[in-house]
Amino acid sequence: MRLVSLSILFFFLTLFLQPAFAKQAETIDELAAMYSIEKCAACHEDKYNEWKTSSMGNSVIDPRVLRGWRTFIRLALDEEASLARKDLRICLDCHVPQIQDATDGLVEHIAVLVLTAVEHESPAERDAAIKELSQLNLNCLGCHNLRGTGFNSRPEENTIYVPDHIDGSAHEAAGYKTVQSDYLTKPDFCARCHHCPPSVPWEECPTLYTTYIDEFVEHGRKETCQDCHMLGKQRSHKFLGPQNQDFLKSSVSLSMDARLSSYIDIHENRKLPALVIKVSLANNAGHTIPHG
Repeated sequence: MRLVSLSILFFFLTLFLQPAFAKQAETIDELAAMYSIEKCAACHEDKYNEWKTSSMGNSVIDPRVLRGWRTFIRLALDEEASLARKDLRICLDCHVPQIQDATDGLVEHIAVLVLTAVEHESPAERDAAIKELSQLNLNCLGCHNLRGTGFNSRPEENTIYVPDHIDGSAHEAAGYKTVQSDYLTKPDFCARCHHCPPSVPWEECPTLYTTYIDEFVEHGRKETCQDCHMLGKQRSHKFLGPQNQDFLKSSVSLSMDARLSSYIDIHENRKLPALVIKVSLANNAGHTIPHG
């Protein structure tokens, strides 16, 4: 069943994500150059600085991600006869959407780097692999172009999708057209990576997004993912999550009441001191936690 689900997911990912560039990148340097955000950083320095330390800005080299991929490579890609390391695209499609313009050989090289970054006995080798992989993190063009439209639509080339009406002259000077899209303000935008394609049956693919709908929206709440994780109209590109301790604390209410007591041990026929603890725990988040 796991293999069937992966195959279905991979099929629909490849169906709707056609290369934006005629040339396929054969190296990480080539792919990074194709999706360079130097022009973005020059004009949006504040958002760039927020992004580069966020979970999105470390979508490849976060230690949890690398360890998860290592396990996926070892226990799935290297074990399933019908899968190969090039099928790491299943993961990379969201963590590195620009992977659509990479050759299978480059994807296999990335898989090797992941294993090196996690398993190599030499710290220098691990650090070198992480440094090379760091060029692939989800960046401005990943969200504002490659993921700027819905599941079943393709973004226009050389286009920046933005949530508000803005003067697009600066984008035009940098070689991009500007398109205003309310889609970027909706939970469906986040569902592109925190859910499965619509073709996958809902009950077979419980995700962060399904818990948001089932446990939050269906109970009358109106807040969106962006309202919480991007601080609404502040549009914070820190993408607040569990890595931010203050934000994490706000997601759960915990109270505890303790009192001294005693109980009778019937086996030893004596009274022993005891502590009675009452714990109340409430989830304030818009979805099940922990999740991903």
